[in-house]
Amino acid sequence: MRKISQVFIVALCSFVVTTGVVTYGWNGSKVFGYDKEVEAAKNIHSSKSSPTRAVMRLISAHTSKILDAIMVGDFHAVAREANAVAENCEIVMEVFFAVHGNAGGWYKESGSDSKAAAEIKAEFEKYLQITIDSSRNIAETAGNKDIVETYKSLDEMLNKACFACHAVSRDPWPDWPDWMRQSGG
Repeated sequence: MRKISQVFIVALCSFVVTTGVVTYGWNGSKVFGYDKEVEAAKNIHSSKSSPTRAVMRLISAHTSKILDAIMVGDFHAVAREANAVAENCEIVMEVFFAVHGNAGGWYKESGSDSKAAAEIKAEFEKYLQITIDSSRNIAETAGNKDIVETYKSLDEMLNKACFACHAVSRDPWPDWPDWMRQSGG
């Protein structure tokens, strides 16, 4: 009886170790032949730098912290993070667009004309200014220590700046297939 339980334990440990070694060696994308597509997706998302991508990366953590601080009623943190959003937006504008209205190196590498660069800059500045104004409004509203109004200010920024920019600059989501739509009451 004792020998059987020892054999069982050894077999179980061997199975676990073997399974771990085998699965560690597998790379899911290579096993299924998707390594080229995965690498292409990584290159698209990591190597291309643009003003909107930079803003999203810089302010996403601050925006989450604003919501967290609103939920716990920490108005000092709300104001601090909202001001950080405004500062980061201003920095991105300075980094990606020259003072004299010319696009930076990120746009010149694409070989596009200066008229398109001016249009991109104007569109980007519009949403960036809405973000800056809205984030300053969030900080100001947080000074009143009213959770509902502070949340409404954050919601206004997300709708007027973030979601509006996404609607213009991103491809639209495809419609849901009929079988996935909710039916009934």
